[in-house]
Amino acid sequence: MNFYRQRRKEKSLRSYCIRCGTCCKRGGPVLHDKDKAILLAGYAGHQHLVTLRKGEMVYDPVTRKLGKNQKELLKVLGKNENWSCIFFSEKDSSCKIYRHRFIECRLLKCWDPSDLISIIGKDNLSRADIINPDDPILDIIKAHEQQCSCDEFSNLVSLIKRGKDYKKNLELLSELVKRDITIREYAKNELGLKVEFELFIFGRPFTDMLKTHGISIR
Repeated sequence: MNFYRQRRKEKSLRSYCIRCGTCCKRGGPVLHDKDKAILLAGYAGHQHLVTLRKGEMVYDPVTRKLGKNQKELLKVLGKNENWSCIFFSEKDSSCKIYRHRFIECRLLKCWDPSDLISIIGKDNLSRADIINPDDPILDIIKAHEQQCSCDEFSNLVSLIKRGKDYKKNLELLSELVKRDITIREYAKNELGLKVEFELFIFGRPFTDMLKTHGISIR
C-alpha cells in the first residue's frame, strides 16, 4: 500500500484531531453571525480580517474550484504571502485563540467535513454587520464598491485574457486600478485609516489581484 493510500485509510479510521495543522495552514475561516461575539469580546479584531468582495474570484471549498464570489464575506487573514491562518502557531501546531475560536474551526473535522459544509454560505457576516452605523467609513466603502466593482474587474480581466479589444479593455482596467488606489490613499491620508485595517475595509487591492492573473499595469 502506497503512502497516500495509507494516509487516507488512517484518516477514515480516525475520529479525533491529531494537531497536524493541515487545516490551519490551508487558510483561516470565513465568519458567521455566531462569530460576532468573539469580535465584540476583543479576542479578534478588524485587523485580523480580510473582506472577500462580491464578484471577486475565490476558491470554493465545496466545488474545489475558483469562481465569482456571490456575496460579501469576511475571512481571517493569512500570514503575509502564506495561506496559513494568522492565529496558527507553527511552533507547537496550536491555535492562539483556541478557546474562543470561530464557528467554522469548531465544526471542522478533516475526517468528516459534513458539519462544516452544512454552514458554508449561511448567516455570514459582512462589513456593515461589525462597523458602527454612524461611522463615515461606510460612505467610503459604498463609494469604493460603486467605483471599483469586482464584477467589472473580473470581466475586464477575462476579456483581456481572451484578447478581445485588448488595448481598450486594458485602458479601462488601468483606470479601475487607479481608482482603487486613489480611494485607499484618501482613506488613509484624509480619514486616518490605519494600514492594518485596509484589507478589512476595502478587501484585497486590485494590484494584488492582477499578480494572480499575470497582468502587469503601470
